[in-house]
Amino acid sequence: MDLIDKLIEEIQHDAEIRQTRFSNKSLAIISDICNRYGYGAVRLYLLSKREDESRVLLKVLNKIEDKEISKELGAFVLKKLNAIKSVREI
Repeated sequence: MDLIDKLIEEIQHDAEIRQTRFSNKSLAIISDICNRYGYGAVRLYLLSKREDESRVLLKVLNKIEDKEISKELGAFVLKKLNAIKSVREI
């Protein structure tokens, strides 16, 4: 199992992440920020927000960073977060 598989599994098994409704617009924005500027800029952007969604996205960001995933792949995971959290193992 590679790092992305482990990350997806962690996301799918985290009740708080699964139960949070993420705006597709927010996910697109943070994905773009991540692609352009990296994880630090995403963290700064999310810290400036007060929504519960932002707090949970910071949790996801920490999981991505802990696995040392490239910013491009991390951006893709963030953008597809709604799909990842809703899909069950096939």
